Amino acid sequence: MILTTRHVSRTIKSAVFALTFALTLAAFAPDARAQTTPVATPDKGVIAYGGDVGALFPDEEFEDTLTWDAYGEYYVHPRISVRGMFVWANPGVTNRTEDHFRQVKLLFGGAYNFKYKLLRPFAEGGAGVHFVRLKRFDAPDPDGETRGGLYFGGGSDIVLTKESAIKVELRWDVVSQPTGFPDATSASLTFGYKRYF
Repeated sequence: MILTTRHVSRTIKSAVFALTFALTLAAFAPDARAQTTPVATPDKGVIAYGGDVGALFPDEEFEDTLTWDAYGEYYVHPRISVRGMFVWANPGVTNRTEDHFRQVKLLFGGAYNFKYKLLRPFAEGGAGVHFVRLKRFDAPDPDGETRGGLYFGGGSDIVLTKESAIKVELRWDVVSQPTGFPDATSASLTFGYKRYF
């Protein structure tokens, strides 16, 4: 992925906005609520599921676009979880919005969390399979491709109740790129809902 100054600047601004928003929520949370409803750490064996919506910031040859994901998470330890995630995005080709580079991702990884006031920040990493296909409006579509990749990132769960949280996440997907093919490496900033049971 070739990052331009514009692309990096936009990604950094989005990340700063999300982190500022999350920290503002935590900083202005009433102390009484923090004392009466402490953030529960998930127990070993807890299962969580959820979904996120946000923005995908792909390589400069593609336009920024909407992305969404659904995931399931299992806590092997109160601080450590394993996660499986399904992600979908369909960025347009720059200056040719009729053409798209569809990306479907199956990601598997782990996360480490800790607690701070009403937040449960986490760091994550893993690997996945990326199914990508360039969809041409006025020409035959090339065959789809299956690529491997790694991801890493972080974010925070903003705890609402013992069973639910709002999740903010910034993730980088580093995807293999065969010579002469489009780059699927990207960053994404998402917001979503998480339910524990």
